[in-house]
Amino acid sequence: MNTSLRATYRIQFNKDYTLYDAVLLVPYLSRLGISHIYASPLLASVPGSMHGYDTISWDYIDPDRGGEVGLKILVDALRKHNMGLILDIVPNHMSTSYQNLWWQDVLLNGHKSKYAGYFDIDWSVSQTQEQHRIILPFLEKPLCDILDEKKIRFLYHSGKRSFVITYEDRIFPIALESMNWVVGFSSFKDAENLPLDLRKLLIDFFSSATSEGRQNLLLLLQKQHYQLVWWRNAGDLVNWRRFFDVTSLIALRMERLEVFVRTHTYIFDLYQRGLIDGFRIDHIDGLLQPDKYCQHLRKELEKLKQKRPENLRNDPVIFVEKILANKETLSDKWLVSGTTGYDFLEQTSLLLHNPKGEEKLDVLWEQCGVFPYKKVQELARNEKLDSSFYKMFRDLILSFINIFPPEQDVTEHAIETVLRKILVAFPVYRIYFLNSVISKQSLPYLRKSCNEVRQELSPYHIPLLNKIECILSQKIDQALGKKWPEDLFVSLTAPLAAKAGEDTAFYRYARLLSRNEVGTDPDLFSKNIEAFHQANISRFLSHPDALLCTATHDHKRGEDGRARLMVLSEPEAKWPETVMHWFEQNADLHILDHSKKHVSQADEIFIYQTLISAWPLNKSDFSDFPHRLRSYLTKALRESGLSTSWDAPDITYEKTCQNFMMQLLCVPFVKNIATFINDISPAAAMNSLTQVILRCMVPGVPDLYQGREDWDFSLVDPDNRRPVNYLKLQENLEQEVDLLALVRSWRDGKIKQAIIYKFLGLRKKYPQIFTNGRYEKVLVEGPLSDHVVAFQRFTKYIKIIVIVTRFNFSLNINEYLQSYHDGWNETKIFLHEDLKNTEWKSILWGNTFKNNTVSNLAYFYGSVPFDVLISHHVT
Repeated sequence: MNTSLRATYRIQFNKDYTLYDAVLLVPYLSRLGISHIYASPLLASVPGSMHGYDTISWDYIDPDRGGEVGLKILVDALRKHNMGLILDIVPNHMSTSYQNLWWQDVLLNGHKSKYAGYFDIDWSVSQTQEQHRIILPFLEKPLCDILDEKKIRFLYHSGKRSFVITYEDRIFPIALESMNWVVGFSSFKDAENLPLDLRKLLIDFFSSATSEGRQNLLLLLQKQHYQLVWWRNAGDLVNWRRFFDVTSLIALRMERLEVFVRTHTYIFDLYQRGLIDGFRIDHIDGLLQPDKYCQHLRKELEKLKQKRPENLRNDPVIFVEKILANKETLSDKWLVSGTTGYDFLEQTSLLLHNPKGEEKLDVLWEQCGVFPYKKVQELARNEKLDSSFYKMFRDLILSFINIFPPEQDVTEHAIETVLRKILVAFPVYRIYFLNSVISKQSLPYLRKSCNEVRQELSPYHIPLLNKIECILSQKIDQALGKKWPEDLFVSLTAPLAAKAGEDTAFYRYARLLSRNEVGTDPDLFSKNIEAFHQANISRFLSHPDALLCTATHDHKRGEDGRARLMVLSEPEAKWPETVMHWFEQNADLHILDHSKKHVSQADEIFIYQTLISAWPLNKSDFSDFPHRLRSYLTKALRESGLSTSWDAPDITYEKTCQNFMMQLLCVPFVKNIATFINDISPAAAMNSLTQVILRCMVPGVPDLYQGREDWDFSLVDPDNRRPVNYLKLQENLEQEVDLLALVRSWRDGKIKQAIIYKFLGLRKKYPQIFTNGRYEKVLVEGPLSDHVVAFQRFTKYIKIIVIVTRFNFSLNINEYLQSYHDGWNETKIFLHEDLKNTEWKSILWGNTFKNNTVSNLAYFYGSVPFDVLISHHVT
């Protein structure tokens, strides 16, 4: 059996699509060319969870998703097709739901709980506390108001066999010792054996229906190991680390060996038994020591590999969800297979955006009255430091205060000023340490941000900046139990970058939305072909098994919607001129409800681009289009947090934007936008197919997100997690493939699936060229050289040349995806000396070529301008 990694297929498992359902999909995926299902989290999560990232137990597979029995049946089907399974795990956090028994034990027993050290909780006593208490910001209003409204109740929970506090759908445990002051109760050791009449008396004693009962209930709450507070105070008070600012998820202390062992015992057993073949690590930067975690994980898997079934002893795979900034690389010391592929998405995106369109788009965006991206992100980071991450920021400031002796006259305000500017300017998600010293990889980023801050600070702050930079460069010993400033710093930079960037600034900055994607930097617009080649060479040398993705369960908009927006970067598409005309044409649509609200130009251009990216190609897909748009726009406006927000929704403004957008779907404007989209769609389809070919052919492992063998014009979740019509995809793949015919009917999406099938089959037939084959760029010269990306993959016996195009709108692409541009006659590729006198065959079209014919791209004139050629003698 050969389950070597070749191509992955991401599936979102939930109660509506279980492991049993996926069994029926295995033959289709096998035929498509997939080697591994890449499963969303399967461990037990909050009942009803549609994503699985809210883990409640590490000890079993979620029954809603099929349980371990379902996993065994699926894996048995996979093994029969020589396939494997990679499991997404979440070592960074767990749910704060009452179903999480570890968390409930901590609430019940406080810092004395055996699980207290599992979670990242600050157990110090603040000035407002008399004891170690966990702040729980789950109340919709201040506690006094909730008590007056009788929404908190004291009950006996038969399932838990104990007394509990309930609030809405939440359940909080009651420590028995906290009721010792109640007459008649202190002699009982548990609630289960309490006489029924006394149990009823206790419930009445703490009843929120009476004034006396509410006072008793308040006193009881004050004696717990937790403190219920208003959710709006979460950023100010919460004393435990969350996943970003999500209060339903609490961070784990995975750097502690005890926690690592306890959480990984079951999944290691699954690996040893051959039920899984590796892991995808969610949000690796949320761990305090991601390098040590990955190294430890690799070490344990290597030991367990020898205990696996004899035919399943391939090297384990470990993929990390890591956002790499521009020019940032993944450390080879982590000992992982690579990232989940956001970096490839970014490299391809930068390749396919035309730099000649940047200036005009900048001018257009300036007319909308919004700052450049750098300023937009700075403002968003400052907002988050003052709200969601205020407590984390304060803790970081105080950790520095404790370092400086009083005689140095370093004030809290001065430290805050310097740290704020460093955090706002920080160019990457976080820094890493090698033992007690900052890694060589991270040091340039710390210096970069400090140098930038140095230009802005007052001269008297510079010495303090230098000291803080020095402290952040090297860990210093502190009292046992206290966190280093460096730990607090790295715990803050990653969530700050994510929440202020992809979850806020990405919705405010709409210069061109195809550049606003998870893992991208919207401040960058494009890069040249050479940069793309260098990125591929670097991946081949460092992490040749890294995943390559262009769509994920977290993407902001579908891969083909982005490909359509990429066309707007081409000057020939005349997007700025079109938008200015639309501004004028639709001026009267802004105020229809006499609310005096007006859609801002920034939101208007955001709406136009949303319509363009999500516009269906087939009439049948328009039925739910308005509903999808409304849901998305509400989320986008609130994520932006400018005119409305989740915390303080401005329903009137939201309705104004919704009404404006719906009016755009009516005559006469709908004809205009439909015509514009129709004009750019052939070039957009070429961009999409270029993405597909590159993902399959460059160094790395292609990853397909569920259903994206078809066109993907989805929007952000939950839109991108809608059910997939697998029956349609299976039927399409079973039909005879005539690529030229499929090209002519490209709007039905079959051509995309067919090309994926073609190239995954090639990877299966010649695995050595994709695992060991070298990558080299192929020189292109002539009038269309900037439009052509060409490279070769080769071993001693097999040679492949890949030729794809970019900036396709100006290549005169017609409705049949053919290019009629005179420049093809003078555009040539220059093959290496060892490729001369070679015969070639087109993988896609079946043509055979002599060397001199391949060199001249004139054969692209009047044809589909991309090709993949293989040396004739090995076909």
